[in-house]
Amino acid sequence: MSKLKHDRVLAFHVKGKFLGFTVDRDSTPKHLQLEVATGQLRIKIAKQSRFRLGSTLKPGDRIEVFGEQKFKYETGEFKLKADRIHKLTANSDNDSDRQPENGKVKIVACYKSGCLKQGGSKLVSVLEGVLRDRGLGDRVTIQTTGCLKRCSQAPNLILKPDNISFNNMTPEAAIAALLERVNEHFA
Repeated sequence: MSKLKHDRVLAFHVKGKFLGFTVDRDSTPKHLQLEVATGQLRIKIAKQSRFRLGSTLKPGDRIEVFGEQKFKYETGEFKLKADRIHKLTANSDNDSDRQPENGKVKIVACYKSGCLKQGGSKLVSVLEGVLRDRGLGDRVTIQTTGCLKRCSQAPNLILKPDNISFNNMTPEAAIAALLERVNEHFA
């Protein structure tokens, strides 16, 4: 029997405070721990980046991480893998430390034609229903916006205040990812 649901790979981008590494047997950094407004993330480091990072990052540094997240349908979990990691200066990280406005998490959804044609309208509708059904309407707001300049990866969402990008999202993957982040924030 063929598998109806496949693992899905999506892009992500997040800023936060570097907490430290987990290392493999030869003391090479394998994962990094990142503190964001909604909690902590454990992110695997791509092999080509592991050796140079060990000497450049110190706990407490502000960093920006780009990579891919894989949604595992069998377990319902996301696995994060960093492709690029940049150390931020104090001025380049203007909103990553902010707490959500009015204690709310905000989902920003692209509502331009490219995203709408790729399922953005349905995605927003499903998310609104799930938030209402789970009683999260007072904690999470959905805001539609103009083009996020990621049309080839439509539909696109950004979770604020962490600025985590979710691209090419199906309603199932978006719900799982966003509820996981929202639950971490309000836990």
